[in-house]
Amino acid sequence: MLSDCEINYHRLVRLLPKLDDEEEWLFGVEAASDQLRQVSISVVERSRYTTTVAVAQESLLAEWVPKPTLTVRLYHDAQMAEVLSFQVNRQWSGTYDYPNAQMYQPDEKAQQNAFLGEWLEFCLRTGRMPLHLKSCD
Repeated sequence: MLSDCEINYHRLVRLLPKLDDEEEWLFGVEAASDQLRQVSISVVERSRYTTTVAVAQESLLAEWVPKPTLTVRLYHDAQMAEVLSFQVNRQWSGTYDYPNAQMYQPDEKAQQNAFLGEWLEFCLRTGRMPLHLKSCD
């Protein structure tokens, strides 16, 4: 999982080269549906050694299907990015006994970080120029 976190940090830095100066990014991506063609990344919190961002698949179908949303913390000193939450689920443990009341997989946290990596790689491969940028004030 640590290697996924390291690689995800570098993917995010490549995707967001002005991370210190910008607040929000909206990327066009290739998709099978016209309603699922944008990924948004927005800064939730900044501190000296970390930045927390929300990554979401924007959708015109939001009232029918909730948009996938991840909260990710970037640790700049360690150069790692870790998934903090997926949808409304927070506070992941490193491992889970199986079965469990929430029916999480034994390696749920590792799977979330691997999913983030696949999503970021998709954005890097098929993403288009940011559609809209907002600067810090």
